[in-house]
Amino acid sequence: MVMELQQYFTDVLIIGAGLAGLSAAVEAAGAGKRVMIACKGRVGRSGNTVITQNNMAVVWDALRTNDSIEGHIEDTLIGGGHLNDPDLVQVLAAEAAESIGWLMEHGVRFQRDKEDLLIKGSPGHTRFRIIRAVGVTKSNRTLGLALSVPLAEKAEALGAEFLERILIVSLLVEEGRVCGAIGLDRNKAGLSLICAGSVIIAGGGAGGLFQLSTNVPDVCGDSYALGYQAGAAVRDLEFIQFHPAVTVSTPRLVFSTSPFADGAVFRNRHGEAYMKRYSPQGDMATRDIMARANFKEIAEDRGTEGGGVIADFSAVPAEVMTRNYPDICGALQGSTMIEVAPAQHFMNGGIAMDSECRSSIPGLWVCGEAAGGLHGANRLAGNALTEAAVFGRRAGRLAANGCKQSRSVWSVSLIENYLKERYGRWADLGISADLTPTNSWSELKQELKQCMSLYAGVVRTEKGLGKAKGNLLSISDRLTNWPFKSYGDLLRYCELKMMLLAANLIINACLKRPVSMGSHYRED
Repeated sequence: MVMELQQYFTDVLIIGAGLAGLSAAVEAAGAGKRVMIACKGRVGRSGNTVITQNNMAVVWDALRTNDSIEGHIEDTLIGGGHLNDPDLVQVLAAEAAESIGWLMEHGVRFQRDKEDLLIKGSPGHTRFRIIRAVGVTKSNRTLGLALSVPLAEKAEALGAEFLERILIVSLLVEEGRVCGAIGLDRNKAGLSLICAGSVIIAGGGAGGLFQLSTNVPDVCGDSYALGYQAGAAVRDLEFIQFHPAVTVSTPRLVFSTSPFADGAVFRNRHGEAYMKRYSPQGDMATRDIMARANFKEIAEDRGTEGGGVIADFSAVPAEVMTRNYPDICGALQGSTMIEVAPAQHFMNGGIAMDSECRSSIPGLWVCGEAAGGLHGANRLAGNALTEAAVFGRRAGRLAANGCKQSRSVWSVSLIENYLKERYGRWADLGISADLTPTNSWSELKQELKQCMSLYAGVVRTEKGLGKAKGNLLSISDRLTNWPFKSYGDLLRYCELKMMLLAANLIINACLKRPVSMGSHYRED
């Protein structure tokens, strides 16, 4: 098969088009640089940002909330078991308010309390510092469009180019510096070569590696695989946050933990409010403790028939529920209780970055959930979207300043040889240009998800992690010999190769930390 080659040149290439990537794009384009955003779906309308609950942590009005930047720093460090990079935590807390103001300037609206922002509490935060974006949709599943759409429109107005429906399969590295990327077109059989002066990875986390996750399905570890494959260091990948309160019934909804600051409690099927057995903070414990408690209640047969526990909102005043949590009210449909269970939610680790968003390899910057170092062993609610805005903006500015343009000439054969080094079986001769896969790849993908959910889930053991290593090796061996006849097969082959690499990085990180800490819980 002869694949069409599209070649692009830009100053800054951004991989990922959620809040972090779009913040980077607006800043880099605003600095006068040519910017290209590459993503698997549509810019501003795909990825995890779209389905977030829009909660952001910020010291907005210190006098009104009796808060301080130092308090935000301390809470974040305590929540992360002091494994956080303190320089990153300082940047997050100090620049959060400026970034919220920047979002407002670009059309993002937030919940109001009369003339000021509505500020709420959340477990792990010792002061009320959670605000929430509102806006462009009535669906609880696409609330994040309130963040992504205004920034996508701004980036486009500033001249950023959108390269949509592209699966980035490798970064380009020349003389030890990242200088672009190679992608596969998801609409037709074709290669995209993007030469860039600097590259930013903002492609999110790895929820797609697990059976039950709050993430969109195609966020499946690409960021970590691409960075590691290029030579970038990764860190803290054993620390995976499992959200304690995801509805058991479909459509699955992620409930904010903020109502627990207003009186909500978890109950088992016997009606017992059990959180005090797991933490002195009770229902104000951090999410990792909540998730383990819920997991234990279910595993020890105190859960509901539906395989969950009960989130009970009856103690929260009705006017508070209506004003602060309209999405939860909608899901409750007049009730005050609903079944929930833990689900993979957020990767606390990722590609290691410094306070200037640089990875360990020149030419590569990173931001958002793709990055590691800020959260340490556990993330506090609201810090993720604030991180995306604060460090997305930083990455955009600094990558724009650090451009070193490369205009190497790459032929199709040279690209294919380059990819063969990374993927082994590349485009076997004779495959068709058909986008439809000729064989079912779901079998291997489901085995991988089952393996990760079973052995790298809420509770881990050395024995289980060893089994995971063996299972992933078996899947890899079978993938090497899996039938491979069409371009659609090639797309899925590359996706699974990156998933396997990311999964192995996570399992190795879990094995290297034999003690329990934060969101990494070793039962042994």
